[in-house]
Amino acid sequence: MKIVRMNPVLGERVVTAGLKHILPVMCGAVLAASTFAGQTKAIDPYAVTADQVTLAAPAVLKLDPDAVNMLAPNLGEMDDNIRPVVKNYMILWCAAKKAGPGRVEWTVEVPEDGLYGVTASVKGKGSRLAVTCNGQEQAVSLVESDWHRIELGNLRLKAGENKVGLEVESAAAGKAKRAGNFMLSALELAKPEARKAVLQDAAAMRTQPDWFKDAGYGLMFQWTNRATPPTGKIKEWEQKVNDFDLDQLMDLVNASGASYVVWSITWGNQYISAPVESLDAILAGRTTRRDLLGEMAERLHEKGVRLIFYYHYGYECYHSQDKEWLEAAGGYKADKTELYVNWKSIISEVGARYGDKLDGWWFDGGARYLNCHFDGSSGAEGIMTAPFKELTAVAKTGNPERLVAYNSWIKPRVTEYQDYYGGEGKKSFKPVELEDGVFTSGRQQGLQAHGCFILERRWGHIEENTPIPKPKYSVEKLAGFVKQARENRYPISINLEMYEDGSVSPASFELLKELKATLR
Repeated sequence: MKIVRMNPVLGERVVTAGLKHILPVMCGAVLAASTFAGQTKAIDPYAVTADQVTLAAPAVLKLDPDAVNMLAPNLGEMDDNIRPVVKNYMILWCAAKKAGPGRVEWTVEVPEDGLYGVTASVKGKGSRLAVTCNGQEQAVSLVESDWHRIELGNLRLKAGENKVGLEVESAAAGKAKRAGNFMLSALELAKPEARKAVLQDAAAMRTQPDWFKDAGYGLMFQWTNRATPPTGKIKEWEQKVNDFDLDQLMDLVNASGASYVVWSITWGNQYISAPVESLDAILAGRTTRRDLLGEMAERLHEKGVRLIFYYHYGYECYHSQDKEWLEAAGGYKADKTELYVNWKSIISEVGARYGDKLDGWWFDGGARYLNCHFDGSSGAEGIMTAPFKELTAVAKTGNPERLVAYNSWIKPRVTEYQDYYGGEGKKSFKPVELEDGVFTSGRQQGLQAHGCFILERRWGHIEENTPIPKPKYSVEKLAGFVKQARENRYPISINLEMYEDGSVSPASFELLKELKATLR
């Protein structure tokens, strides 16, 4: 991987090396091949499109004294040992290239003198950190091996510009010592009184209902415009939605005993199976005349089965590239304000339409929400992080009891303004971590626990002329996951691949029927 930064003084490109090791995310791991338009050979639909970005020159970052300010490392001046880790044009985090010293320095501006608490989202047991500013220093050593949040102490900032530095002594780096490889997601700066106010405000907005705690398990599907049949080519979007057999989904829900369904209304590509005027206003041809989402919501509601919508505003794996949408929505601008205005218009319309028949949202791509300059754009332009309070309020339009999660994947929670943990890849949690199903400490503190995992091989079935594989878990294993979830008051979502017509693997269908019978 190469990272390219423009040198504002010399006007030249400075090319430096970065890390190549990246874990699989919801976008998927590299597996089977598929052919894409414009390509002369088969390309894995889950392959990485790009492992480099062009970094804008560091800029002065204006802090809000009444907010929690997120400082992504790519917005500061990084030395040669601290490098961004990039996947699909997105900076996931920054990491030490080798063991030893490293440094990131941000220039921040505040309107008046004040004391700011500093918190870091980090990984790298044995590494030592020291945050500095105006002759002050607060140092800590990392004792946890996994991603976590750690308080570094307080710094007094003076009115005007300040240099905030993070000195790192990385204990280890590279594949041979991966557990100690230092990684930094973001540094948070907030006045103690501002952080306290945010925590109180977020807690007041939070909903963690009994139905979710005691749901046991639900079914999750990544069915979109890219869903394929067992053989042959996929249909045009309108025809695909018109031909979708909702009865098959209802039969599966009944047979499985699932308490809820998590359904993707988008998955990278911005196509929604309903007549959504706000999306039409941004980009025509992406909605349908049939309100499949509404029919689904109505029928599940009649059965007493809850419904959660999955939504992703866009990312750029091979299978998810949607440049036309991102261009139209403002996703390629350094300032992501327009993008989130469009996000709010879509989410509010959907929420208002389905009201109390829509019980939750599962927003994917939390890293993009946390760091609005994940693409290497300049911190001088626009917002540094998504307006989470506003987004969460919009997501509850039509139902104030609606649940909200922003998927942080393996990293700490990206905001306090959410109700539950996205739980990507999680099948169970340690009882000691929870009280009444809620995390009492750690990187997801305060959130309702929830896990979701793949039953077969993929999150969604998007390969052509390929059957859905057999389930990789036995009924005994699944029943064990569910029993532990019930005992500790958190739900788990079992993700199934689904064909274009709404059918699933017969083997998966029979397994879930057996699961229902086993748990009676």
